[in-house]
Amino acid sequence: MPDISPSHFNVGCESFPSPLQYQDAGPEPATPWSVPMMKMHANAPLRRPSAVSEKFLLPEHQRPTVQHDDFTNLEIPIIDLAAYDLEGDESAMETVVAQVRDACLNWGFFQIINHGVEEEILSRVQSQANRLFSLPYSDKMKVQKQPGKYSGYGHVTAKEGDIRPWSEGFYFSDEKSAADHAQQLWPEGNNDFVDSYKEYCEKVKHLSSRVMRIIVAGLEADPAHFEKYTTDTGGLLRWNFYPACPEPLKTIGLTAHTDFNLLTVLHQGEIGGLQIQKDGKWIAVRPRPGALAVNIGDTLQVLTNAKYKSVPHRAVVNTTRSRISLVYFWVPLTTIDIVPSPDLVDANNPCKYKPFNFETLTKTKQMSFLNTLDHFLREE
Repeated sequence: MPDISPSHFNVGCESFPSPLQYQDAGPEPATPWSVPMMKMHANAPLRRPSAVSEKFLLPEHQRPTVQHDDFTNLEIPIIDLAAYDLEGDESAMETVVAQVRDACLNWGFFQIINHGVEEEILSRVQSQANRLFSLPYSDKMKVQKQPGKYSGYGHVTAKEGDIRPWSEGFYFSDEKSAADHAQQLWPEGNNDFVDSYKEYCEKVKHLSSRVMRIIVAGLEADPAHFEKYTTDTGGLLRWNFYPACPEPLKTIGLTAHTDFNLLTVLHQGEIGGLQIQKDGKWIAVRPRPGALAVNIGDTLQVLTNAKYKSVPHRAVVNTTRSRISLVYFWVPLTTIDIVPSPDLVDANNPCKYKPFNFETLTKTKQMSFLNTLDHFLREE
């Protein structure tokens, strides 16, 4: 996919001059949040970066110190799912189960290849996301995410009074809302938008179910407990847009948090920016061609009685390249209390959490992004 490199850095209706000099590949947009395709002069002189607005500036002690491409030699697990589908090859399947179990125990995060989501689908969805985020800000506000709703355009994971993240998001809850939004954005019709969304979600939902079966197979617990939460359930899709930023180490694309759901499947694109926490340190996740990332969510942490942990993660930005990520949250059945598997509770590992429902979890998550499950711990 082509890079989105604007001549101005834009977050919502905010616009900031670029620290680099660019040559337009097309006309300048009429509104500041449009994102035209650009190419950089080979010998362009540097300009002095403009200061980021205070509403985006983090306190110094909260600012990221690991850059988007500051990759280490620490090997984040990469798991080939092809072996799990080799009919009759129990040894190969057991190897995949063991690899996933090890990744869940030690990382809460891993990347997968040969996952069944074709590159052509990823490219089409990425293209639609580019198209949406390239719209004028006033157009996107026509489909602004409303309070209490799960779909629409808005800031990513920000609540009243927070420092604003250097990013924006678009949330999907179902096919109807996607079609309604497409009609508002493109009244002349846009079947590609809805069809791409639908096909991608179907593929990633199937993949999520498949990964969950592998995870449960490594737990030595009755699958029936987990099936109560995964049968006839679905997911939420969010597109994240991280514009280039003149001062990336003074702001954050997405603040540190854990996910509320069972597990998350992420297409992070070819540009670094995703970071996970390992042993108290932040690690930049190197993008892998053809790979999708998977991380454990709060709900799965509770179901496993904290045997598998929900991994803290964040997104950082950079000066020259914008990034789009596609995030699929596989959500548990919402009508029953979230409780650990009885097979993972015993005298040596007592039940760590009080029962709670999904609505309580999501409300608590809105107030506490990072340590949500601390609110549900049983007293010693």
